[in-house]
Amino acid sequence: MSTKERFDPDRSWAPLERRMAEERDPRCRAAVEQVRDHMRTEIGGDLAQLMATLVDEPRYHFWGVPVEGGPKGRAAVEEFYSQMIAGGGHRFEFSIERIVADHDAVVTEGLMRQRVPGAAIAASGVEQVEGEAVDAAADYLAETQILTVWPIAADGRIMGEDIYFGSPPLERLSRL
Repeated sequence: MSTKERFDPDRSWAPLERRMAEERDPRCRAAVEQVRDHMRTEIGGDLAQLMATLVDEPRYHFWGVPVEGGPKGRAAVEEFYSQMIAGGGHRFEFSIERIVADHDAVVTEGLMRQRVPGAAIAASGVEQVEGEAVDAAADYLAETQILTVWPIAADGRIMGEDIYFGSPPLERLSRL
């Protein structure tokens, strides 16, 4: 199977739509729908509609990446998404394997796939991928397991994202 066949960002929200169709609790269904709308507008690059899914002062937390953090507040979140969209980082595929929903949060877990330009990889200082020199003219597929907690406000909007990325590479400890 080619990367093109494996990589389709517009498949990302299908599991959320299946869950919405099965969900009997109206509040839980609305929460899952809000996450679906957020994901659809993010992947589609619609910044105004994406921001409309969020509370006035959203807070993001990124865990398991080299620099843990995430944008805090509307201006910082909007700038984060503006840069992501401008750089093409919004075109990812999230293969959701598990969805947990209650009145206060939705949790999604699965495999995140994203095309990464070889030029960006080379610019980050990485010289080889899978034992071969990085080709600046090529695209690469990055994959990582993620778990996202989407806290939901009383009005149904998303309060932010708490994203837990898959395990970073192991690093050898110095001998004592």
